[in-house]
Formats: sequence, structure tokens, C-alpha cells
Amino acid sequence: MTRYRLLRIPFIVATLTAFMLILASACSSSSDSVESTSSSSSSTSATSVPAATAAPATSVPVVVKPQGKLTVALTDLGNETPSVWQEYAFGKSYMRMLFDAFNGTNDAGEMDKGNGASKEWSMSEDAQTWSFTLRENIKFHNGDPLTAEDVKFSIGLMTSEDSVASYKTKVTASIQDAENQITIVSPYEIVIETSKPAAYLNWDLSDIQGVEGLVQPKNYTETVGIEEFANDPIGSGPYKWVDQRKGDFMEFEAMDKHWRVGVPKFKTFIFRVIPEESTRIAALKADEVDVISVSRERAPQLEKDGQKIFSKVGASVLGLYFHEQYLDESVWKDIRVREAFNLAINRDELCEFVFAGQCTPASVYPWPDIAPGTDNSLKALPYDPERAKALLSDAGYDGAEVAIRSYPRADVPEGPRFIEAVAGYLDAVGINTKIIPTEYASYRKERLAHTLNNGSGYLAAPNRPLAGFQGVMRVLNHSEGAFTSTKDPEIDRLMEAWEATITEADSLAASVALYTYMYNQFTHLTCCNMSISYATNDQVDSWDLGKRVWDDGFTNLYQP
Repeated sequence: MTRYRLLRIPFIVATLTAFMLILASACSSSSDSVESTSSSSSSTSATSVPAATAAPATSVPVVVKPQGKLTVALTDLGNETPSVWQEYAFGKSYMRMLFDAFNGTNDAGEMDKGNGASKEWSMSEDAQTWSFTLRENIKFHNGDPLTAEDVKFSIGLMTSEDSVASYKTKVTASIQDAENQITIVSPYEIVIETSKPAAYLNWDLSDIQGVEGLVQPKNYTETVGIEEFANDPIGSGPYKWVDQRKGDFMEFEAMDKHWRVGVPKFKTFIFRVIPEESTRIAALKADEVDVISVSRERAPQLEKDGQKIFSKVGASVLGLYFHEQYLDESVWKDIRVREAFNLAINRDELCEFVFAGQCTPASVYPWPDIAPGTDNSLKALPYDPERAKALLSDAGYDGAEVAIRSYPRADVPEGPRFIEAVAGYLDAVGINTKIIPTEYASYRKERLAHTLNNGSGYLAAPNRPLAGFQGVMRVLNHSEGAFTSTKDPEIDRLMEAWEATITEADSLAASVALYTYMYNQFTHLTCCNMSISYATNDQVDSWDLGKRVWDDGFTNLYQP
């Protein structure tokens, strides 16, 4: 028995050896195997394996998913409360990632039925009845479908009395009562009856302005409450909310796939707030961040240092506001004082020395000369300090203090330097100026409260389509506008006539009439049409700034 068992051992060893050689041979046929170092006998054994036993090659589809992390650093994010009733300014740069718009626009800033929740819309001949049909495949991040109920709810929330959405007054001019003016025909059909002709209502309820057209979920918002919603928001956009520390960062995580954009490019996207430019630049060079907003002055040197610079020409027009000029005690109630302020400023020098030549003197505000709807014969006012002094004397200016708020903004990081330069020009003609450093959010609250008597601050109005500027003009200049400084009945009349137009030709003519009047009234201190620049590290091959308002580089978050 023992001898029989011993005789079997070599046979078992030989069998196992042959099996191992066959297995090794099969493994070596894999494309990712290391090169074989077996002996010639092993090679002979490998060749003895029948070809039929080899697995046929199969093609495996490549699944594209979001990968990596992108960090963008800005001076501020405006209001850091992600809700459709509280946004202003740069909040849109993250809000459009989190939410879908009722009506969409494309990268050229044009209305596009392929990019919004509404896939079809139509307007009555009198421009007072709008019908919309929604897509049926959009879901919020909690799985709930986006329906007409959510659209109606969001418009009602945005137009409510407590809302501080930037351009809501353009919408409330035609929709004062969302509950009764918006009819839900079916879960995916909605009709809006406006109180006056509203030929641009689809624009007003799109993503071209701020957040007025964005849609947030009704059921979830009502369940948690609007305040708690801002702490843990849910949208239907390509990125979902992760975390936030106000004044520091916001973090988002990409959906694997999204109906509007396909596959997001980056798995994680982070906004960081870094107010100081030198700190932003240091963070970029250390690869702590990938993209930064950069002043026009610093951009050329950064490019020499090897950073990539991407600019948008004619991005915005910069100007100074004369707040509460309608008050009897205001220094600006007298048109001669307003003209003197405009003549005291050397726009060419400001462009050259503050903005590194990345701008041109501007004539009207808030409309860049390159945009449609303005009269190109209106030229930027000349630098004439002697004429400014004479006008101040004629007006009886008595040296009343003018307080100018100074703050950085994401689109104007050199804002404090700009205000210092402006104050210097004003001081030179005898105006008693006082610079008050503040934060843009604080300045905005003062503007909303209309407590800036003899106060001033600057605003860079981003370039946008003709319809988009109707909203800007109403908010900033109509008597009912949230941020108005004028309260001029003639401005109101001209603006309402513009808003009532239906054809593009009539709209252009009406806008020219409005801007010509404001130009001749010196309603603002218009300064310059500006470019805007961003710097990137090697991870970012390009940074397309597009033509939408306040979402510069937004399209870079998606796969090409």
C-alpha cells in the first residue's frame, strides 16, 4: 500500500505541473501581463494549448464619469444663501450648478429651448398670455420630479414681499400675484397671464439675469422651511450641495449624468473666498486652487510668470451711483453737480493706471457701448476739471461731505484702488469726499434701505442681451426699483414704454430714447467698459468665459 502511494506522487506532481503551465500560458495572453521568463519547456507546454480554449476578445464600452477636483477662488460670492429668493450678484455662479432654469439660455447668451425645464413656449399677440410645456424627465436630487407645481411655487417665492432676488422687480412689474396669474394646466403645462404686455417674460424667467428663473422643489422646501432649505438645499442641476462655511468655501459634488449637460467634468467643485489678491495668487502658484479672479493690473505679470490668463472683452461697464439724488437735501439733486462729478474724472487715466489698459471710456450707464440698444453718437464725457469747478460754484455747492463706499467685488478686484483714484479727482475740484471701507453685502443692504444720503458706491453691470438690460434698468432706475437712486417720472415713463414694446425694432428705439435721456441728465458717473480676467494653473487647459451674466467659466465644469 505504501509503495503504491509513493508511485502515485510523481504522477500527481506531473499533472499539477502541467495544469499550472497551461494556466500560466493563458494568463500570459492578457494584454496587461508582465513578460514571461519561463524556460523553453514551459514554452513548449504553452504552445500545446488548443487555440479554441482562448477567450474571444470583447469590446467593453468606456463609461465616462466625473473625475478630480476643481477649486475656484474669488474675492467674494455675493450672497451665500442658495435659494431663489435671496440671491444677488455672483451667487448665480454657483446657483446655476445647483438648479435648473425654467427657461434656458445657451453659452452665447441666447434663449435656448434645449437648456431649460421648459421645452416649448408661446406668446399671445398682445404679449400678455404665455404658455409653457415642461420636460418630463427632470428630477430633483432627492428623486422627486420637477413639475409645474415647482415652477409656480418658485416664481411665487421669488416675487414675494420678503424676496431680495436681484431682478425680481422686472418680473413683478407683470406678475404681482403669482397664485392667481399662474395656472397649472397639467403636471407639465403652465399658463401665465401678465398684467401688462411682457414680450420678454421668457427672458425674465430664465438664467440670463440672476436666479429669477431658477426652480427649487416645492414639497421639500415646504417640508423643511425656507430658512432650513438654505442650509441644506436640493436642486435638479448637474451638481448637488455638499457643504459650506460662509465667508470661506462652498463645496459641490457632480451627478454622474445630467439631462442638460451630459457628464460633468469634475467630481468635486469648490468655491473658495479669498478677498486679498496676493493671497489668491500665492494659492494659485502653490496649486492650492486652480482658478482665480485677477485684477487687470496683475494679469500681465502673472502671464509672464507662466500662469494662463483668460479674458472676456467688454464684460461690463463700471460707474458710480449718486444715491438718493431725489431728496431735497441731496447734493446731487442739482443737475450741475451731477455733471461736475462726471467732468472731474479722467477716464483715460483710470483705464491706463488702475485697470492696466483693459478698458475703454464709457458714455452711458449701465449699458456698454458695444451692446445693442444704445446710440453710438453718445460719447464719453471729457476730462474738464475747470468746467467742473465752475458748475459746482454755479450750483452753490457748500462743501457737503460725500461718502463713497469702497469694497472689492469678484468682477472688480481693484475696486478699492478705483475708489481712491476717483476720490482724488473729486478732491481736486473741491468736493469733500470721505472713503468708507466696507463689504459689498453691507453696501447692498444700505442701498436696499435707501439710507445712503449723499453717499455713493460703484457697480459694474455685466454685459447682456437687450432683454436682459430691461431688468437692470428697472431695478436700478425705475421709481419702484429696489436699488433706484433717481425716482424720475420721465425715466419711469420711458422705461415702461420700452417694456411695453413687442417687436425688436420698437424695443431698440425705446431703449435708445431712455438712455439718451439718462445721458443728458447725468444720472450716474459713468466710467469705463471693462474686460475681466481669470488666471489658471496647468490643470486647466482653457477657461471659456462665455456671454452669460455672472457665471464666467461655468461651462468649463462639463465634458467637452
